[in-house]
Amino acid sequence: MTAQSPLGPRVPRVGVRPFDEADREMFRGRGRETREVAEAWKRNRLVVLHGSAGIGKTSLLRAGVVPLLRGEGAHVLPVADLAHRSSFPVAALAQHDPFRLAVLAAWHTPVSPVHISEVPMGSFLRRDPRMDRFGNALPILGAIDGAEMLLRRSERHERHRRDFLAELAQAIREVPDLHLLLVVRDDMLAEAIDAAGGLGPAEPTAYSLGPLSPEAAHEVLEALPCLPPRPRSGVTAGALLDELRTVRLERGVQRTSHVHPVLLQLVHRHFSQRLSEDAEIAAERLRAEVDSALKDFCAQSLSTIAADHSFPASTLFPWFRSVFGGPHGRAGVSVQSCGDVPGGVVDALEDSHLIRARMRDGSVYYEVLHPRLAEPITQLGDHAVPIHRPGPPARLRQAHRALADGDAELARRHAEAAVRACGEGDLRTKANAASFLGDIAYERGDADAAVAHYREAAAIFEAVPDNAAVGWLLAGIGRVLLEHDPRQAVRQLRAAAGRLPHELSIQTALGRALLESGRTHAARAVFEDVLGRDSKNREALLAKKVMSGIA
Repeated sequence: MTAQSPLGPRVPRVGVRPFDEADREMFRGRGRETREVAEAWKRNRLVVLHGSAGIGKTSLLRAGVVPLLRGEGAHVLPVADLAHRSSFPVAALAQHDPFRLAVLAAWHTPVSPVHISEVPMGSFLRRDPRMDRFGNALPILGAIDGAEMLLRRSERHERHRRDFLAELAQAIREVPDLHLLLVVRDDMLAEAIDAAGGLGPAEPTAYSLGPLSPEAAHEVLEALPCLPPRPRSGVTAGALLDELRTVRLERGVQRTSHVHPVLLQLVHRHFSQRLSEDAEIAAERLRAEVDSALKDFCAQSLSTIAADHSFPASTLFPWFRSVFGGPHGRAGVSVQSCGDVPGGVVDALEDSHLIRARMRDGSVYYEVLHPRLAEPITQLGDHAVPIHRPGPPARLRQAHRALADGDAELARRHAEAAVRACGEGDLRTKANAASFLGDIAYERGDADAAVAHYREAAAIFEAVPDNAAVGWLLAGIGRVLLEHDPRQAVRQLRAAAGRLPHELSIQTALGRALLESGRTHAARAVFEDVLGRDSKNREALLAKKVMSGIA
């Protein structure tokens, strides 16, 4: 038996993605937590699932709780992630609320983003009621992962954030069967409880997810193809777990009562690779092998963060080693003690699962993710190491997350890197990345760059081929040009309407372009046709009202 997984790339990679529903057969060690969260979600209108970065909240939800509830016949909506970005060009939307779009596009995947932007949330939730065998309505179980983005102020989308929270509260009032679960980090728990308290009449229920017990960690290792049952060396699952729990301090050796999931996955990957190469690992080398795996992880993460944030690695490495490799890193470091290290870099350290945030006396403190990391941290050098970047799809996901975190420049760099890395087999990813670059330009008000990126994406989608995607990109170009070149906007929107003749939002945009270019009669005819098919179309009604004022 080899140590290679028969599932190949489905084995989760730390820093790339957590477990998801496709990994449910491999998801182990969280049986009790899975059942408890599932029961809390079914019984309560509002649940807040919280834990530190990397503790496994997303994995628990997607690979544990959701499959369990679906197996029981519950009405579970797909999990919404506020960092997820639709490939749909946002310029093609008459209204664009990124929070609303991320949540409803996940909860109602077959629905066009255009319709999502126009229809109230409560209307969507009431569309598809499910009944139990007695004819009673089943609870609608909706989850929002990464809900921190809803809880903190947004420089770019503060009005949208507040509007979405208000609409979510209204939906909870209007749809009594809606049960909402918010997933947040520990340091945002107070804000989550406050926000949840404003969403509905019921008191929110909080569930804290902690690290793995040694027994649970052993169960995880048994499920993940890793070590041969009769290894050629002393590297057994039990010995590996003991080493992960062993912390060597100046005053002696301690053993923690738990195992952190991130460390477990890191050493699993390391030993899987080593044993797949037929390497002999002596028992006395176990400590050094674990240190090597953790040190490499830290060096890779720090080098990537330094490059992404244009922060000198020669400054970041010594600072991180001195702060988090010693007792202060285990006790907690205040935000003020981070000195000249930018807040975005500190946030990236947490996102990369190197540190975690804790609230103490109303202030945020950072500590090393797990005490077992301290020893490898002290072994770090002062300079960056070669970075192993993920493939184009993962790089594009990094771009989405960067934009969701408010770093448009980092998002742009990730997306451009994804475009450059795409080969002939990655045309769709390349087109989506180009479209995303158009979104970034559009949101910062750079019309020329937005049009250029959307044109590039349309040309790639033409080769895929994907007629609908080309049509929506042409619609996005047309809406961008409405204020700058209405005659050219008419040409683009007519081309879009030719590809998507039944999409009323494209027709209303065409009517607006005709009106802006002075062709009032043609515009009136377009709006009347739209209202003949949808008498409540808001954009067409508003345009008719404007035209009445002109007349």
